[in-house]
Amino acid sequence: MTQGKITASAAMLNVLKTWGVDTIYGIPSGTLSSLMDALAEDKDIRFLQ
Repeated sequence: MTQGKITASAAMLNVLKTWGVDTIYGIPSGTLSSLMDALAEDKDIRFLQ
């Protein structure tokens, strides 16, 4: 059986959801671009700047 691969950012969001996190606060920057991409695909966690 093969398992699909996910990005580290998507994996982090999955962990945050299991912890009950529904909102992330921050300032988007170049270093967070992969996280911002993962947040754009995930509708369970919102990002506030």
